[in-house]
Amino acid sequence: MKKLFLFSLLIAAQFVVLAQLPLTYQMNDDEKARIGEIGLGFRSTEAPVGPVMNIAEFQPSQGVLVRYPLGIPYTLIAQMSQLVPVTTAVSSNSQANSVRSLYQSNGVNMDNVNFVIGATDSYWTRDYGPWFIIDGNDEFGVVDFIYNRPRHNDDAHMQTMAEFLGINFFAMDMEHTGGNYMTDGYGTAASTSLVLEENSSMTEQEIREMAHDYLGIDNYLITSDPLGDYIAHIDCWGKFIGVDKVMIAQLPTSDSRYQDYEDVANLFANTTTPWGNKYRVYRVFEPGGSIATPYTNCLILNDHVFLPVAGTYNSQSYDEDAVITYQNAMPGYTIVPITQATMTPWENTDALHCRTHEISDLGMLLIRHYPILGAQPYQSSFTIRTDINAYSGQSLVSDSLLVYYRITEPNQTAGNWQTTTLVPVGGKTFEATISDIEDTCQVEYYIFAKDQSNRRERHPYIGAYDPHIFTVGQNPNPGGGGSDDDTDSTDLISDYSHTDLQVMPNPAHDYFRATASNGKTLTIFNSNGQLVATQSFNGQKTISVDCSSWRAGTYFVRVENNYGSVKQVKVVVY
Repeated sequence: MKKLFLFSLLIAAQFVVLAQLPLTYQMNDDEKARIGEIGLGFRSTEAPVGPVMNIAEFQPSQGVLVRYPLGIPYTLIAQMSQLVPVTTAVSSNSQANSVRSLYQSNGVNMDNVNFVIGATDSYWTRDYGPWFIIDGNDEFGVVDFIYNRPRHNDDAHMQTMAEFLGINFFAMDMEHTGGNYMTDGYGTAASTSLVLEENSSMTEQEIREMAHDYLGIDNYLITSDPLGDYIAHIDCWGKFIGVDKVMIAQLPTSDSRYQDYEDVANLFANTTTPWGNKYRVYRVFEPGGSIATPYTNCLILNDHVFLPVAGTYNSQSYDEDAVITYQNAMPGYTIVPITQATMTPWENTDALHCRTHEISDLGMLLIRHYPILGAQPYQSSFTIRTDINAYSGQSLVSDSLLVYYRITEPNQTAGNWQTTTLVPVGGKTFEATISDIEDTCQVEYYIFAKDQSNRRERHPYIGAYDPHIFTVGQNPNPGGGGSDDDTDSTDLISDYSHTDLQVMPNPAHDYFRATASNGKTLTIFNSNGQLVATQSFNGQKTISVDCSSWRAGTYFVRVENNYGSVKQVKVVVY
């Protein structure tokens, strides 16, 4: 497979062709005729020193990579620039100056703008952008691959990014694409069988071994492609949203591919995660058709999720359902709907995720922890063990290394969060003890750390909104991602159901608003099933609920409408 030949005439001819024919997400006719050019000039390197950690999209990011000319609206650039620096790939300094003017006139935060100079062929930075790793020397790097398009500028851009960021560069001799790859940061990755088709000169075992050597992938999930379309990219229908959570699209039952999607959802629900439980599978409805609804093709950027929506083009309000689905699946995150740009509209196979790429935080405060989950035999105390590494080079703040926890006895409301201090036990490893455990109870916890660079991190990432949960003694409850030895896998799949019930803001602190068409009565229950509040809509579409005196935790908002139909959503109160 390795192609070490340089055909300068062919490459020169390519530039003439590309000037004549616009590029599309799939190869155009000229590119199909030049498919043999894929990988021309590619040179592999030695694998990084192990063990290798491939960084997940939902881990801390210091920025985001886009390319000009853009495939995304300026409104998205502006919103992302309020959170992190936006790095724009441009061909020259003069183009950078032009883009600065455009950004400024479109409300972009110019303090959070920088540019990487280097020719590119397309705006699909997801497909050719950097795959970040931390190697066995605790050094950051990117791992390159043979981009599965005859687009040589795009294929070379990974090395440009490594030089721009000042980190190590590695190249594995495997044809691949970023849209067909997702990882969890704990040694698991997933792709469709496209990776096998495009590397037909390699055995499946050789592909897995290369993924292990260069990316630290111990469990490579290679699935069928339920989409059955030209692209066969996993981000067209699925997305890791946490180490033990995955979002999978759900189609109408009338769609011929419906069962194929159900089979993939069941595959994940029956697969063991690196934490020892089974995946919690969330379903977002994507009816497809002439109106693009590519809801799995979103970007996670720290505690924000930028979600492509159809907006005014969507007459059936699937957008609202998608936002609610993500709120339920990712409590504590801010879900930001993004409508397409007129000149570069979303497609069901090509949307926001395809046209952006997160830049991992090269000074991240990494908390590496394998949580206690599920039903546990009784002990009077449990030890929480974790590794903490401050890649900023700054010291950890010793009095800010904590485990937050709360213990709930049966038929009791959740108590206030308490803390116990993490103490060093050698190297980068720390331990804390949760004591005074009752024989029958539920324990929720999360880890908090801070370093002198003022980075603050939690594990799980969103902390109190979605903590680790385990039960002790006679009250097994696998909710919250616990052990599911006695749980039917279908219980771990949150199927889509259309709802016109919306709760905003969510998470809530002092109040939230519940909106429902034809709402009659609203009832709210806590996580133990106890009634907390009841209100009547009295003909209004929206009512406000005062939650300022409630204990922090998860609540269930249930609305019965005038026709007897009942809808329910979760709301997190902090």
